[in-house]
This record gives sequence, structure tokens and C-alpha cells, in this order.
Amino acid sequence: MPVASSGLITGTLEYLRRPLVRNIKQGQRVLVLSDTEHDTRVWQAIMTILSDLGADATLALFSRRPADYYDPPAAVCEAMMKSDVNILVSSTGMLHCAASLRSMEAGIPSICLDGGMQLEWFQSGAVTDDMKQIAVRKHYVGKRVFGENAKICRVTSKYGTDFSYSVENKIWIPPLPTDSFDPYKIINFQKDENRPAGKLYYYLYPTGEFNVAPTEGTGNGKLVIDLTMHHLGRLSSPIELTVKDGRVTEIEGGADARILRDFLATYGDENAYMCPAEASVGVNAKAVIRGIQREDKNIMGTLHFGLGTNVDVGGSIMSKIHMDGVILEPTLYVDGVMRIDNGRILVPIESETD
Repeated sequence: MPVASSGLITGTLEYLRRPLVRNIKQGQRVLVLSDTEHDTRVWQAIMTILSDLGADATLALFSRRPADYYDPPAAVCEAMMKSDVNILVSSTGMLHCAASLRSMEAGIPSICLDGGMQLEWFQSGAVTDDMKQIAVRKHYVGKRVFGENAKICRVTSKYGTDFSYSVENKIWIPPLPTDSFDPYKIINFQKDENRPAGKLYYYLYPTGEFNVAPTEGTGNGKLVIDLTMHHLGRLSSPIELTVKDGRVTEIEGGADARILRDFLATYGDENAYMCPAEASVGVNAKAVIRGIQREDKNIMGTLHFGLGTNVDVGGSIMSKIHMDGVILEPTLYVDGVMRIDNGRILVPIESETD
């Protein structure tokens, strides 16, 4: 399904249609949120699909927010509370901003397509994986990579990562999908995935990560981000974070490290340096390197580590921002046993018997 070089929309856009068709009903009030730096073809395609579905759709277009997790303008925040469904299509991540969390708590779901996804990327890569099989993999990653009684994780990498943290009492194992499971339906995470993460009520697309919120204050060592990071995109050189008792104390490396230091000083707060706010495993077999978080962190066998907020993945940290950084080929030890070797998951995660 190609996209014309002229910038016109071509193809059936089947993958983009799926989460909208499954969740939007005729007559529903739907608010589409985007910004002036996002690929305009994406929100244009979404508005066309919503018109086909008979939704009462409104587009809110605003200037790009300074950082991921920053709220949209106040008028848009107010409109989010009067919608039936919010569709997030901004160049920055907004799913876990304060306005989105408030609307989800009020029972208004979000369909999250944000983070800078171009129209072409909704026709290949991560969105083409079997979404039901991703749910199967998440179950077995929880059960076999970690296990409910996991205590200490240690991560190494070829770029010098040697980083440990506690996951004791932090591993949740989502249920296996049933025959009636609809892989494109909005998810109530507490109810549907056994995740202790507040009133999260959304559909994330593309998806493919098993989330862990390690025990705050337990991270220690060197954490070297080598692939992609929020705000920076594809890294030109690795970023080395020195972490002591769950807090980043040094950021070293080349130009990307300098950008990260300046970004945190300008847009962050004290809790923005908390690490790891998240330590999650990629389980999408079709995800490819795009240079944006929405896709890259889902790549099978990757690990991504978060700074800042983690209340959305089962932690207790609130910050102005959240930033994920991806390690492409990590090695993971759980209680001394190697479970991932240079990005290759060593235990079966496709089925009960594979």
C-alpha cells in the first residue's frame, strides 16, 4: 500500500482503520488531537475514516508541545473531558500527560497513535504484527522471562551497560487472550491485564512491550542507551547514564548526551532524573528501526528504560516528563539467570509448548 511521493494518500489504510472501526460508533463525539509538526496526512486520513464511520469528529490542531507528557493547550484539555473518545496523533507523546490521565479516570478512553508516526509507518512494520500474538508473548514474558517471584535484574550490553535494579513484587502477568479476544479493542488495563497502574483506559498503536516499573531507588550502575530516545530520536552516539540509588547523577557521551542534559535541565524537574522509572521488554516481531519511540521500543528483544513519571506503569513517581531510551541488543539476567542474550529471548514466548 504505497504512499505517493507527492504527499497524497494512497492505499487502503487498512491497518490505520482497524482500531478506529473496532472502537468508534456512529454519532460518538471524537476529538482528534494533533500538532503542526506532525505528518498532516495522518490526521487527514483519520478524519476521513471517522467520517465514514459516522462519528461526530473534531480536530484540535495546536503548536508542538515542548516535551513528551506536556499537556495540550488549556482549551483542548477542556474539550478532552467532553468527548466520548480522544484520538492522540501529536508528534510528542501525550497518552500519559495530566489531561489524558484525567480523561481516562473519568471513563473517556484514548486511542494513542502519537509520537511522530508517519503515514507510511501505519502501513508496514510494527502495525502489521499479529496483535493477539503480542498478547500471548506478553503473558509468557511475564511468566518465563521474569516470573512472579523475580527479585533482581541485571542488564549488560556491548556498549558498556552494567546496570542492576529490583523488581521484587513488581511483575504482573497478563492473562492469555481468550477465543473472544479482540486485539484492536480499547483496554482497561487494571481489569484486562492485571496491571496495577491506575485507571488506564486506552488502545496503544503500534504496541508490543511488556512493562515493568522497578522498585524506586534500587537502580545502580551504568546504563548506556544506544538506539533511540524520546525527543532525540535515533541516536548518533550512545548516551551513558550513571545511576546511583535510582537517580541519574551523570550523563556522558557526545552531542546527544549534551542535548539530553540541556533538555532535562530546561523541561524536567527533580523527579525527571529518577531511573529506571520503567524497564520494559519489546515483543513485537514486525517492529523495525524507525528512529522514534513509538516503534523502536517494541522491537523484539530490546529493553527500554524510562526517566521520570511511572505511575502509568505501576510505580509511584510523578514528573513533568517521561523519557524512554532503547537498548537494541541487551543481555538480561533475572536473579542470576540469563533470559535475554544480546537481544535474543532465550525462553519460549510464542505458546505453552514452543
